[in-house]
Amino acid sequence: MEHSRVIDMVKENKDVFTLKFDSTLTARPGQFLMIWVPGGREIPMSLSNLSSPPSITFRTFGETTKTLSQLKIGDRFYFRGPYGNSYPVPSGKVAYVAGGTGLASLNSMILTYSGDVFVGARTKEDLFLLGDGYHIATDDGSLGFKGTVIDMFAPHVNEYDYVFVCGPEPMVKALLDRVKGNARSKIYISLERLMKCGVGICDSCSINGFRVCKDGTIFSMEEVLRMTEFGVYKRTESGKIEFFTNGKR
Repeated sequence: MEHSRVIDMVKENKDVFTLKFDSTLTARPGQFLMIWVPGGREIPMSLSNLSSPPSITFRTFGETTKTLSQLKIGDRFYFRGPYGNSYPVPSGKVAYVAGGTGLASLNSMILTYSGDVFVGARTKEDLFLLGDGYHIATDDGSLGFKGTVIDMFAPHVNEYDYVFVCGPEPMVKALLDRVKGNARSKIYISLERLMKCGVGICDSCSINGFRVCKDGTIFSMEEVLRMTEFGVYKRTESGKIEFFTNGKR
């Protein structure tokens, strides 16, 4: 485990923060770190920027992320990694599709390979890391397209050679249900699942035998479509099955 010091903490919106830190780590777009601060538990976080200084972008949702958001410049935190595979190198016309905090994972790729970016959120207040020319969808219509990012993007999927996706599991499933069987694009998805070890030992992030931390977190659409559990249910920290609303395959 390594330690690093906070260089800057940027509040992106009411509960999303970008932490820039002092490190010379080498990583590829889509890889993640296991982050730890004293008093909390280890949690996985995608690198939102790989340049010097690197950064992570996260939403506060529990004690560890809340503690992390309260760190000051010069404070120390700890990490392992980077872990996981990475997004493949694209060619041709590229699209990025993000929902929730999915833009945090995609951002390092967007900064490396240009493309059209489609971003969805519940309201304009939930948006972050926006760039010029981004296509924006909000559930309430407070900014951009009124509806989901999938409703906005799906009609255009075949305009692209490569599509990179990250967001909540129901969002990703909605996209796959819309485009499977008629998408000519090469579609790659960064999956989000509960992780405890980050190196493929504990099996807490497993989906149909695929270990998200070790075999992913980036999977092709074809691999995800073979995961019969995906979009139907996930497991809590205790291992209990928790179904998504109206989860069907």
